[in-house]
Amino acid sequence: MSTSHIHSNQNPSVALNHFGLETDFSFLGAECQPGEILDYLNPAVQNYVKHTLGREDHSDRSVAVTLYYKIRDGIFYEVFGTDISKDGLKASGIINAGRGFCLHKAILYAACCRAASVPCRVVASKVQNHITTPSLEKLVGGKVFLHWYNEVKVDGQWLKTAPVFNSLLCKLYKIEPLEFDGFSDAVHQPHTKGRSMEYLGEPTRFSNPKHSELVCLVQSQHPLMVTGKGSVPKEREFRAA
Repeated sequence: MSTSHIHSNQNPSVALNHFGLETDFSFLGAECQPGEILDYLNPAVQNYVKHTLGREDHSDRSVAVTLYYKIRDGIFYEVFGTDISKDGLKASGIINAGRGFCLHKAILYAACCRAASVPCRVVASKVQNHITTPSLEKLVGGKVFLHWYNEVKVDGQWLKTAPVFNSLLCKLYKIEPLEFDGFSDAVHQPHTKGRSMEYLGEPTRFSNPKHSELVCLVQSQHPLMVTGKGSVPKEREFRAA
């Protein structure tokens, strides 16, 4: 499949590819369509993908891997004070902010893959052995986290990817970063003492995520993260509480 970049168009199912020719993406199904949150027709997302992939044609595997590292290391990982409003959880808003936690990164990765015609969806699952701090554990209510990642379709196979913890953060915590080669899953983030992130129970998949359902799921697992301000509490505010 050609992975030429697309550009904004009035019809969300029809876009212009890298050569200025109309391409209809509707036949690709739900996992490659733009949406309320996965707003990949927004110029900010279009430019982000264009600058990441360049003008050359990529295989689906190359797209998936290149975007993985761009988002893992290019979007600063932060939980406290991050924007989870409707605009803040749009892919375009995440690019403008330049930071976010696993939910933000999973949204951006899905949107960018779809912009390059690679099917991708957002997935949530409970995990343990998550990178954490005492303040973060107070915020989420313990050591079990709701973790967000992706499933991306490469050569007919759905692969799990989690472009979340950037290499600098891993270095600070003295753990190995999670690598992705485009051939096998990359979700078991290395942890301390030879352990890795452990996934608990069945995952929840989102082909066309809506802001309300994402926030509701976060609130159901970590109620202190969701406030009327549309953002996660700042660390200093949380400590003061």
